[in-house]
Amino acid sequence: MKRYMKKKIKKKKVESCSCMDCSEHEVINDRDPHDWFCDDDVAVVCKLVKNEAKAYGSLHPSDWNDFKSITTGCRPYNMKKEATVPTWCPKKGS
Repeated sequence: MKRYMKKKIKKKKVESCSCMDCSEHEVINDRDPHDWFCDDDVAVVCKLVKNEAKAYGSLHPSDWNDFKSITTGCRPYNMKKEATVPTWCPKKGS
């Protein structure tokens, strides 16, 4: 006679692993003007954190945007995978 043991399943606290799940993200155009293949690149920015280090001389819009960048030069089909929650996220602790 076989005995089957039930595995105890621990309930884990579900946290978002991508900023695309947050309502405070914004997707902006981040095209590279010198690379025709990267014409549709995007950047994901956080609307809760201001960009203190604006680089107005840069050609990339993510560098001189008002909000802090989460990911830049990202292909549109990779946004969810590349926009991982950064350590500086204001919602991370809550």
